[in-house]
Amino acid sequence: MKKTIFVVALSIAGFIAVWRFEPGPVQNTAAVAQAPPPSVTAPSTSAAPTTAPAPSSSAPAPSEAPSTRDTKTETVTTQGSAESSRYGTVQVQVTFTGARLAVITLLQAPDSGRSLTALPRLQEEAIKAQSADIDTITGATETSESYKTSLQAAIDARGNR
Repeated sequence: MKKTIFVVALSIAGFIAVWRFEPGPVQNTAAVAQAPPPSVTAPSTSAAPTTAPAPSSSAPAPSEAPSTRDTKTETVTTQGSAESSRYGTVQVQVTFTGARLAVITLLQAPDSGRSLTALPRLQEEAIKAQSADIDTITGATETSESYKTSLQAAIDARGNR
């Protein structure tokens, strides 16, 4: 009987410890994506010079320029708005390949709390959904809402280009 009470008390203590756990700052920043290197945006800048000389070379070229440009593989990068909450600011940058969300990069992110585990999950879900219409992460509601708002702003900015 004494052993049973001891085991139950330790089990309850362990459960409470796990239940109240909140992750601290992560030393390895690989969990939160950093800004892409300049080579990631190079395709969008290199696409412009190849189409720019064609219109100046001859008169029929302006009608040919839209046909030589492949909008299905065009790379465009947009930034979302910086959304603040009491846990920190979230801002995303989205790289589109054609109409698809190819890469979502965090430009600004909270550096502590549950957002450390929530933001990578939000990125994965947004890439799968190909939109900002994703579920909020429980325990990181404000960060999730800030992420979705910034992502929607980046998607809307893509539509204006």
